[in-house]
Amino acid sequence: MQVVLSRLARTGLLLMLVLALAAPVALAAPATVHLRVEGSSATLFDGSVTTNAKTLTKDASGSHPCDGTNGGANPTAGPTMTTALDDGSLAGGFTWDGTWFDSFQDFGINRIGPDSNGGPPTFPSWGYALNFTPSQVGGCQQRVQGGDDVLFAYDFFSKAHLLKLVGPGSADTGEAIRVTVTDGQNGTPVAGATVGGQTTGADGGATLSFDSEGVHPLKAERADSVRSNTVAVCVHNGADGACGTGGSEVVAGSGAPVSDTTGPAARISGIRRGQVFSARHAPRLLKGSVGVDPSGVKAVYIRLWRHYRAGCWFYSWRTETLRRGACGDHRDLVYAGRGPAWSYLLPFTPPRGHYRVDAIAVDGHGNGSAILPGVNRVDFYVR
Repeated sequence: MQVVLSRLARTGLLLMLVLALAAPVALAAPATVHLRVEGSSATLFDGSVTTNAKTLTKDASGSHPCDGTNGGANPTAGPTMTTALDDGSLAGGFTWDGTWFDSFQDFGINRIGPDSNGGPPTFPSWGYALNFTPSQVGGCQQRVQGGDDVLFAYDFFSKAHLLKLVGPGSADTGEAIRVTVTDGQNGTPVAGATVGGQTTGADGGATLSFDSEGVHPLKAERADSVRSNTVAVCVHNGADGACGTGGSEVVAGSGAPVSDTTGPAARISGIRRGQVFSARHAPRLLKGSVGVDPSGVKAVYIRLWRHYRAGCWFYSWRTETLRRGACGDHRDLVYAGRGPAWSYLLPFTPPRGHYRVDAIAVDGHGNGSAILPGVNRVDFYVR
């Protein structure tokens, strides 16, 4: 009997070993990131993409993994900067070329869109940054997480600044608004950048106003710097219901004489209505989707409140912090992309409290999403 049990034990151990060896390598979950591709003379892509580990074929050497484990950079596979570029190329209708290098188990980028790496005297070439920090490893080695900002830029290594633009998500017609341009690498103000027809001063700021309603996309540029992210300002005419004004539960249209008077259908995902989070697992990444609209989706904005004990706070685009204010009174809209997937990564972990987040998509005629509790308005709690 003892011999039989011993054999059974050895058989069980062998079976467990076989099963362990046959088990697939665990992959991280897909990540929704904000991808921006800045070409030599134009922005090639600026929007959200959902990406994950994949295998790529970019030259005659065949297929190669691009999953973060390249060159032993990470122990587990998952989405990377280069997979984000590849998924963005599929969504944006542009192509890219690369060369596989066995020496460091990664791709070198040769071309994105119309712009190829150049020769002397300047040798312009493509480079990349994660959350405005130049990456020190290959694009298939650099893992990404939900809400990350992924930047690929042409002539990257000769640029003095990676411009970052901050401004309000909405404004009244004729209202003076202040925008600020900094170097995203270190937060220092950048003077001499042009944005919306104005030039920034020593503090990196410029004052703008708009005569017409609708969504006005802004980007900052300076000859020696990489173009900035987009800030889309939704311009309304008083409390007309557009851009979240008027205090109505339905964000109405701008009154333009067009047949399309319904805003795009926006949705928040990843957070259930009334969901309770521990302080450790409070959500920083706000994300969702927006449906197709006959007038086209121009921008998606978020609006965030916090109520805790007897006080209320709102998320401010200007300071990127929670600021004290009257409950439900603020109208600060924060640009979160254009869809069909949108995302915004809060720069902090939400502290304890009751939160309400709205997602408002605006179409080409100024129509905004109807606010639907549980769909594009979600209340959640951090304990």
